[in-house]
Amino acid sequence: MATNPAVPPKPTTKPAPKPIDPRGPRFNQAVLALGLLAGFATGATWVVPAFAAVLFLGAAFGPRYGPFLRLYADVVKPRLRPPAELEDPRPPRFAAAIGVAFLAAATVAFAAADADTAGWALALVAAATGICVGCEVYLWLRLAVARRGSAGSGLRLADLTGDSEQTWVVFTTPYCATCGPVIDKLTAATTVAPGADVTVVTVDATEHPDLAGALRIKAAPTAVLADATGHVMQRLVGPAAVDDYLSRTREPAYQA
Repeated sequence: MATNPAVPPKPTTKPAPKPIDPRGPRFNQAVLALGLLAGFATGATWVVPAFAAVLFLGAAFGPRYGPFLRLYADVVKPRLRPPAELEDPRPPRFAAAIGVAFLAAATVAFAAADADTAGWALALVAAATGICVGCEVYLWLRLAVARRGSAGSGLRLADLTGDSEQTWVVFTTPYCATCGPVIDKLTAATTVAPGADVTVVTVDATEHPDLAGALRIKAAPTAVLADATGHVMQRLVGPAAVDDYLSRTREPAYQA
């Protein structure tokens, strides 16, 4: 069953940046967290502005200019297997910018009299949240901006199912580097049993924010399995959820 291009994406004049190895930002975040914890344990407040500068370089100028990102790329990555998936660099850079803001505020707090407690609180928040929360905030903001700027397409889930008994509707975004592999896996899964009436449709959530809002889509990719009437049978958020569902289901595309 071939993918049904029912909702073709609109052309864009600005191509998405080259995807990156997601382990790089995670390595950067791990070093940040360990460094700040060590600084907190020893009272070395200088690590806070130092790490603020490190995060700023990576966020403002890209991974090549982030010292720990460069360390990962040059020393650690060659010793690892290739990444299982890639990701768009913009959410991690946005997350790093949030970290810079927290660490800058912590630095100001340290400079003020009797404000060390507030400074360490801000620094440890940056260490504890970092990449994961910042990336989620980035996606949420992009979808929120799209909803505010859209008059609504009126598209309904039932409009996408057509004559198929079941339809995977995969919500994507222009900056989603993991959406393609998810779409490929679901498309391949629909072909494992001849005669199964299952199709796969992709929807850009930023172009149809009213439908994404109605289905509470907050992250990409999100795969929704619907019957011919538009009734939601299954909802999978993220590549890991799709992989888990497919691994647990003998006939994954048409058993909900």
